[in-house]
Amino acid sequence: MEALQWILSAGTNFFEGIQLSNDLVRLQATLPKARMLICRSEWGMFKDKQLAKLLSHLKDTTYDAEDLLRQLDDQVLRQRIEDADRSRAGQLLSSSLNLAKTYIRGSKARIKETQEKLDKVVAEIEGMLNLMGLMSVEPSQIMPETSSVISAPEVVGRDGERNALIEMLGVMIGREAQRDQVIKLLGVPLTRGRRSAGSNGKRTTAGSGVASTSRAKQPKGNNGRAGHAEINCKSNVSVIPIVGIGGVGKTTLAQYIYNDPRVKNHFGVMIWVCVSDFFDKKRITKEIIESIPGEEFNPSCSLNALQIELMERLKMCPKFLLVLDDVWPNANADWEAFYAPLRRGPEGSMILVTTRCPVVATRVTTSNCEPFHLEGLPTDVFWDFFKKCAFGRNDPESYPHLQDIGRSISTRLCGSPLAAKTLGRLLSMRLTEQHWRTIQKSELWELRHEENEILPALQLSYLYLPEEVKTCFMFCSMFPKDYSFERDKIVDIWVAEGFVAPEGSMRSEDVGICYLDEMRNRFLFQADPKFPNKARYVMHDLIHDMAVSFSMDECFVMQDLSNRMHSTVRHMSIEVDGESLTRMGDIQHFNKLHSLRFIIGFDVEITWFNQLSNILYLSLKGCKLVKLPESICELNSLRYLDISHSSVQELPEKLWCLYSLQVLDASRSSLKTIHQDVTKLINLRQLALPVGASQALSKVSGLGNLSCLRDLSEFRVAKENGRGIGELKFMNHLNGTLAIRSLIHVGSVQEAAEARLIDKQYLKELVLQWRQKSIFTLVNSDNEVLEHLRPHSRIECLKILGFAGDTLPSWFKPEDLPTLRSLELSYCGCFQSLSIPCLADRTQAGLAGGDGTQHASSSGSHNNGIAPFAFTCLTALRVYRCIGLTNLEQFLIPETLPSIKSIVLERCSHLKSIPVHRFAEFVCLQDLKICRCRRLECPREMVLPTSLRRLCIVACNYELERSFPACLENLASLTLLQLVYCDSVKCIPLNSIASNMLKCLVIRLCLELSSIGGLQGLASIQHIQLSDCPKLTEVQLPFEKKELRTKEGKELLKFLH
Repeated sequence: MEALQWILSAGTNFFEGIQLSNDLVRLQATLPKARMLICRSEWGMFKDKQLAKLLSHLKDTTYDAEDLLRQLDDQVLRQRIEDADRSRAGQLLSSSLNLAKTYIRGSKARIKETQEKLDKVVAEIEGMLNLMGLMSVEPSQIMPETSSVISAPEVVGRDGERNALIEMLGVMIGREAQRDQVIKLLGVPLTRGRRSAGSNGKRTTAGSGVASTSRAKQPKGNNGRAGHAEINCKSNVSVIPIVGIGGVGKTTLAQYIYNDPRVKNHFGVMIWVCVSDFFDKKRITKEIIESIPGEEFNPSCSLNALQIELMERLKMCPKFLLVLDDVWPNANADWEAFYAPLRRGPEGSMILVTTRCPVVATRVTTSNCEPFHLEGLPTDVFWDFFKKCAFGRNDPESYPHLQDIGRSISTRLCGSPLAAKTLGRLLSMRLTEQHWRTIQKSELWELRHEENEILPALQLSYLYLPEEVKTCFMFCSMFPKDYSFERDKIVDIWVAEGFVAPEGSMRSEDVGICYLDEMRNRFLFQADPKFPNKARYVMHDLIHDMAVSFSMDECFVMQDLSNRMHSTVRHMSIEVDGESLTRMGDIQHFNKLHSLRFIIGFDVEITWFNQLSNILYLSLKGCKLVKLPESICELNSLRYLDISHSSVQELPEKLWCLYSLQVLDASRSSLKTIHQDVTKLINLRQLALPVGASQALSKVSGLGNLSCLRDLSEFRVAKENGRGIGELKFMNHLNGTLAIRSLIHVGSVQEAAEARLIDKQYLKELVLQWRQKSIFTLVNSDNEVLEHLRPHSRIECLKILGFAGDTLPSWFKPEDLPTLRSLELSYCGCFQSLSIPCLADRTQAGLAGGDGTQHASSSGSHNNGIAPFAFTCLTALRVYRCIGLTNLEQFLIPETLPSIKSIVLERCSHLKSIPVHRFAEFVCLQDLKICRCRRLECPREMVLPTSLRRLCIVACNYELERSFPACLENLASLTLLQLVYCDSVKCIPLNSIASNMLKCLVIRLCLELSSIGGLQGLASIQHIQLSDCPKLTEVQLPFEKKELRTKEGKELLKFLH
């Protein structure tokens, strides 16, 4: 309807407008069928070259149609934004209206032409798919059917020769250790001995037979994605999965184990079932029954009857080994129902499952087992195997020049036996340098499909992906091999490209993360080892080759000038330098590109950016440019612009007319400021800026227009129009950290409530700052404003800074902040004690102890040992420069903070009362820092928990210092000890401290300290600073030792005051 209104508003004749709108609706309606045909055609594209050619044409035409529709949407958006502040007369004279008229006149013929092309290619490809039988049923790859017989000729009585031949074929090379490990998991002794055949000791004829392995039915999709349910640990039958990427040798290893004499002697019945791509409970159950001796049964009966028959046979069956080969994720939903009759089988029986999907492995594993992850062959073993495949009967030592080439090729294959056989077979055809160099320069996807075994094995993982996930995966082949994908960035790119389909109320980026998880669960992405503990992933080289096999007409990596860009390419990476690109002259078909990225360090001297009329993603990351080309401002379809790590200092004014822009990444650039017109980018989801520009953004008026924005690190409240806290009202997609500063400018509680912080469910950290320093005069309006700044219950970190109220708000209680992990109160000068509503109720309930301290009631106030008023997730507390604070007796106790790990109290000059005698009850406490709290009164000595790792006491008083050295006893985990201005401490016997983990010791300005237990106590400490202790004569002062140079060591030193 909006498009029709726009067409008519551009002055188009009413009937022409209706016709044009109908044509657009028809074109839109054709696209779902076109996409369905694309998915079906991918199943047959490698069997028929004509189908592959038609598929490429269908994709190109479909993308052209999508481009046309997207351009129309962009024009509608442009006119809506530019006309928003214009009068009716101004709208009639606007440039956007004239542009709309021109666009509509040119679109009529384009829509008709695109529709005709699409109809034609849809009809052609539909006819071909019908002929190939891929339209009437769900498409299916011809899945290889497996059996328990090792995939090599059986040689009776010639074990030595048989093993040598098997090694040449790659069945067993390097798998002895893995075989033995799995055999031990099966409970089989590794030494050959007498057969244990189960409860009745009889060996059945089924043991030497192979179960029927009929073809699996056609796939029904991947709907059965049930989560992992714990299998009853009392089950008699354990399940061990072998999980690994396609082609790594899972089936071969299973066959190898199945046929091992030790295994056959251990189990009375051996069963092998090829599950394949459809988990048919009835078929699999029937084949298991057929492998167990018993009377004849009706194979066409119901699942219920089959399972009853199976349970009856298992009562008389010796312990069995069941191999379920090639299980896919659609088994997850039916696994429990299938496994139920097997669960109570003969004790000691085992099920061995092979799968390429970690989610399947997790789902089927019994609680007493772990999945067995099968990696590629070790480098040396793989090289020996690769040589046998490549040189055959010839002596490799006779071809030293070929060995170097062979090693280069083998390193790309990541230990895959199937890949070694594929490439080795091709290399062995001609032992010439020219032939081997040709193979070396080729990619796996360039080989003829009939010569290639590894790609079909890997392609199955792609073909069974959901349609949207396929598109995202294929797109990633536009990046070079070994590219490290940052999770959030690649997901944002997918969203900008329009690949991510909305799912209910989920954010598009959350749906995209689900797509990425789906790929990881199929080994299409793996964690990048170069970035441990970070959400970064890489594609296995073989997986990248497989992706290219599907995307070669759409994705292109220009790595040298000999590679020419195909006319259908939509996504391109330029990995050559700018000078080389200039020598190439004009590059055609730029108008079709959706994505373009340049290599880091590229010297951007390009004038053809305005040709990128359909560009959605443009990456100039790390390029040599200080100013963006003006032509970029003409890219009306642009959704994602990356200028990070560049020297760009300012952005063109017209950039803010790119109304469709969703992501602008200028992180780690030289950008200094941000223009007021940024608020016109109403679709902006991500705005990554360097510190200076981020601070400038916090002062821009009208930020509330950016309701889709996810990241706003700082917002400064001001009195001027468009700077009020109410601008945050509809910014409910904000995540990560939000710091709201200058809250003194919030004029009323109504204004504070307009921020609707309670609706911002994705925020993790909230900083509320009134002033930069403490004031000591009570400001009651601060209390009222804070009361109406209630965050969402999912908040994890809360910081209250420069607050001049004297009470915490009513929402500061565990039931309203159940996930709170960190609390900081800084420059809050008017707090005298932390008065929390739930604690006030507790005091009224008469929970005060006889000594005035607070204790939990002996009954009615605990649930599994945790008080109902406890912040169970709170692990870090920091109180800094709260000058008026005198008492923490009601808050700093184990009942309130049972999980606390870090306590930091600094420069609270009036703080008198903290329950240091109860610190030992903080069983999780690791860090304790008390600095410059000079008025502390400690009637009882401090007692510390054995969990403590870092202790820092600076400039307190005798009341606290008299706890030393007794409080250091039994601190077996202590790694850091700092004492400064502790004038009453006389002795620190390092040699008697229980911890042998002490790495850092800093003692300064302790005037009465006379002993540290001698030099021997310092020998194992890596960082030592001893100075200004006039009575300490055991060591010549100043004494320094600085050997903590590791990353962990530097992190440890940050804790020092």
